[in-house]
Amino acid sequence: MKFAQKLKQLKPNPRILYNDEELKEMKARLANNKFEIGIDFNDGWDKTLELAESYADEKEFTVVYPSYSVQLNIPLPLKQLEPVGDPPGYIEYPFWTMYSRAVEERIKILAFAYGITEEKRFAEKVKEYLIGLSSFTRWFEFPLRGAEGNLSNAHFTLGAAIGYDAIMHLLSSSEKNTIKNAILTKGLQPFRIDFNNHDSHNIIASKQVAMLIGSLAILDSDCKDEVEPFIFNSCTYISNYLDSRMKDPDIEGLLYLNVAARHILMAADTYHRSTGDDEFLQHPYFRFLPDLFMYSLGTGGKVSFVNFSDSFYSLDISYLMAILASKNQNRVASWYVHKFSESHLEALLHTNNLPKPLEPEIYYENRCSHIFSTIGWASLRSGWKDHDHLIAFNSSGSAKNHNHFDQNNFILHVAGEWLITNPGYQDYVKGPRRDFTIGTIGHNSMLVNGKGQSKLGKSKFVDSYTSDSYSFVCGEAAGAYDKSISQWERKIVHIDNSYYLIIDKVVKEDPGSVISFLFHTTAQIYIGDKNMLPGEKTEETHIRFAGDKASVSLYNCYPKDTKKSVEQHKGAEEYGAYLQIVPHDEEQQLQYMITMLVPEASKNDCANSLIRNGSLFHMEVSRQGITDHILVNEERKSVWQKNSNGEIGFLGEQGWISIQNNGNKLSKLSVVNGNCLKIKEETIFRSSEDMNISAHIYSRGAKIHIELLKTTQVWFKTPQPMDLLVNNKEHLITYQTDEGMLELHLKPGKYEIMLSESIS
Repeated sequence: MKFAQKLKQLKPNPRILYNDEELKEMKARLANNKFEIGIDFNDGWDKTLELAESYADEKEFTVVYPSYSVQLNIPLPLKQLEPVGDPPGYIEYPFWTMYSRAVEERIKILAFAYGITEEKRFAEKVKEYLIGLSSFTRWFEFPLRGAEGNLSNAHFTLGAAIGYDAIMHLLSSSEKNTIKNAILTKGLQPFRIDFNNHDSHNIIASKQVAMLIGSLAILDSDCKDEVEPFIFNSCTYISNYLDSRMKDPDIEGLLYLNVAARHILMAADTYHRSTGDDEFLQHPYFRFLPDLFMYSLGTGGKVSFVNFSDSFYSLDISYLMAILASKNQNRVASWYVHKFSESHLEALLHTNNLPKPLEPEIYYENRCSHIFSTIGWASLRSGWKDHDHLIAFNSSGSAKNHNHFDQNNFILHVAGEWLITNPGYQDYVKGPRRDFTIGTIGHNSMLVNGKGQSKLGKSKFVDSYTSDSYSFVCGEAAGAYDKSISQWERKIVHIDNSYYLIIDKVVKEDPGSVISFLFHTTAQIYIGDKNMLPGEKTEETHIRFAGDKASVSLYNCYPKDTKKSVEQHKGAEEYGAYLQIVPHDEEQQLQYMITMLVPEASKNDCANSLIRNGSLFHMEVSRQGITDHILVNEERKSVWQKNSNGEIGFLGEQGWISIQNNGNKLSKLSVVNGNCLKIKEETIFRSSEDMNISAHIYSRGAKIHIELLKTTQVWFKTPQPMDLLVNNKEHLITYQTDEGMLELHLKPGKYEIMLSESIS
């Protein structure tokens, strides 16, 4: 077995939190007090040392449980926590999870402080914790369940491993044996129930990682035969976990992804430090992971994340980003560390080889929208700056316990504020708060006859496209409902980094069924200058959600005949109000609704008009000297479509043509699954095969993006002469003078084409 071979080159202790070489580098960094990479290490160290000193002097500490509004006072030296008793409405409430995390945190900080200062008082406090843990009868909370479903096993084992590894040279033989035996019998052996368990659940991942790190901490010739099976099992799990994350649709939300990924990375880093093998660290999953968190990061200067499923807006991902920056040389992770984590312990532990930071817009080359099709999440955003905005959308097949009944749900972040919101973590006590937090009623989704989704997951993306100025994603979520609907496609289109269209298409089994769409907010809801309160109704088509710094305008574009009301879920008022829109359907089996969302920092109006012809929709939007023409075939097929006056036409599935009112000039365009665009009978482009194309037209050139599935001939209307770059390489020019068309022959793939008039 390859893992057995690696263990033959096992490095000496310490090898868990740091090694001697890393300690030497950290001490030198603090002594030099240099800022070459823009991080004030001494500031971070001062805060860490202050925390370590407070932990060293503690006679007791407090564990807070926000979900239950209770706190426990833990006296020191540490003794096993006595049963607390379940809070009302709970069964086997996991008090030990936060308790064990608090112990692990203290041991980690104290061990690090000892490593840097070599002050014995920090080591003595670590030893006090280790002896206390060794006196416990068990490290899991519920005796009848053993290690099953208990996170405390993992946290106690990790804390004990970190502490033992850091101070073992100060321990007597008797103390070493006592602590090693505790790690083996109370930590590792209960984990045997997870041998060959490859579930990706965060608790299983945490236990498997603790299994590896606990084993590596105590592995020596005295217990080699007892410990190695735990290492082999854990390494096999980690290898399978990393492979499965690249193809498995399951995701429990960013909170638990962070928990699991943090532990997996901790294992990969410790394995590398212990054996010299970085195979786990270099897995492709760790190139995907920072992208998901970065695209789920809110805008502005404050850390805030998408809170789909059981999660919170506030998350600490400093460990992930520090490791991925230093060990994998990820420059956008380095940007995160510089911007948000420079005073964090992780910046001290994991910045010995930090690359130069690169802000997201540059790192992602202005590809501000991304579709994570495997997990059914999408991010459609204008950027990461203070004034930018983001819609996050989910239509997922994941049906884990921490998921919600919230498919085809979205949330909106504008200039640092969540204006269209999720409730976040579910309430586990039966009642209206639980119904709201886990149910469809609490999400920006759809009700059928007042009822929400009955199945977790059962949804997927069916279509998507991203470009610099035009992106969309389409989710199908009918499978999450009972048999009341046979189709619900929700398409979210992001246009010119300025506004969104939400296009809902629903096929009802019973034409008389009533559907309603929900838009939640903790902001104020306005019609003009009137603040709408729960219970009030309106016939206006322009409604504004106003936060402290920003707002979003919601336009009810189609159908105009809708019932709109502001509602609040009784018993869950703390989560804010929601706008409910019920389209008047005249007992039609097929129902459409189109909503426009304009993120803004002012009350500027955005004029719009819409014409429907069967499944074809043509919408005109007037904004700041620009007229946008959006044409969509909701059957998702390529057909010939024209605008209302017939001057613009294209053969395709959907398209956007942006015209500058001053001079009536074509400015930008995008056509999906199409092969021809004409304006006033003049051909702008044509192709031999359907393609996706987006273009920005300048006064002396153009930037064009093309996606091709087949070998294709493409013709562009453009003046001659010109310079031509295809994917940043000079390309031979073939120009048809009589038609004024540039001709290209391209193989399947993605192309960036730069056209410019020659300067001679």
